[in-house]
Amino acid sequence: MAALEEVPPRVPCNILTGPLGAGKSTAILKLLQTHGDGSWAVLVNEMGDVGIDGVIAESGGATTAQVSGGCICCANGVAVRVALTRLLWQRPSRLLIEPSGLGHVAELCEHLQAEPLCQAVELRAVACVIPCSNHDKLWAEAPLYRDMVHASDLLILNRRDVDAKATLATDAWAAQLYPPKATLIADRGACSTTWIDAPRDAVAIEQEHAPGTEEDDEYRPKRTFTHIDGSKRTESHGGGRAYVGVIFGRASLPFEADRLDAACERACLVPDAERFKGVFFVRTRGWTLVQWVRGGGAATRDVLSRAADSRFQLILCGDEPAPAAVAALEGAFMGARGKLV
Repeated sequence: MAALEEVPPRVPCNILTGPLGAGKSTAILKLLQTHGDGSWAVLVNEMGDVGIDGVIAESGGATTAQVSGGCICCANGVAVRVALTRLLWQRPSRLLIEPSGLGHVAELCEHLQAEPLCQAVELRAVACVIPCSNHDKLWAEAPLYRDMVHASDLLILNRRDVDAKATLATDAWAAQLYPPKATLIADRGACSTTWIDAPRDAVAIEQEHAPGTEEDDEYRPKRTFTHIDGSKRTESHGGGRAYVGVIFGRASLPFEADRLDAACERACLVPDAERFKGVFFVRTRGWTLVQWVRGGGAATRDVLSRAADSRFQLILCGDEPAPAAVAALEGAFMGARGKLV
């Protein structure tokens, strides 16, 4: 009798969720740098069309796949199935999933724990990154944020260096949650990594959707503009937000530090700007990650080991910005590049 074929072990999987600007990408990068074994995989979801988080994860040495322009939590979608299959085919030692800051986490967990995905993936602890600097406002006004917290097994308390009073209030809130949740203190995304092997204990809950969110999740067709130097700008709109992104291309000239700083500051001052994230090759700094979220203080900068190209994504709350404003912003970044020396 032929021996039964050995069934491959399921890949342990963690979800790292949280609202826009909470620090999910930085937390994943720190996790990869301190605990990754070189064979981890990361599935990234970004609501915009220019992927930044996948570049960050690749900098940490992970194999990545990206689903852009929609919600990864609709896990029955073809794009998500293809991305998961691509990653699992490489037999990673662990899979991390980063939904967008607008994702429905409970639904994603249900899909991962149901057939057929549960045959290949073992869902373990789900963590929610909490931005202490603006938690109170989110908790009061964003039902989707409350869904993320309720669907998570533990909370990573991040962005604690912006507002001491807000941080104390968030700590007090976390301590009185019921059912209680484990909490970890993060320093710019870095925290203990022991949580990743904790079991998935959270029970399924009925999601509290804001009125009209299902319809609003639909995207208008994105528009793409390609420049003579190969740089590409994309614009799209959906879910009450607008997205403007630029990919500068592999052959782009390096950025000058002072001019890049000015361009990033200009991006953060665009009316209704909510989130800015960019990866740039700077002549005096090397690869640099720039991140900013409205209400979270000044933009932060972190060093990356490598990236495929320079790019940025700007998320705005409301309608798309005026074409003249987009052109001026793009021109500021184009002008921030130096010359060949």
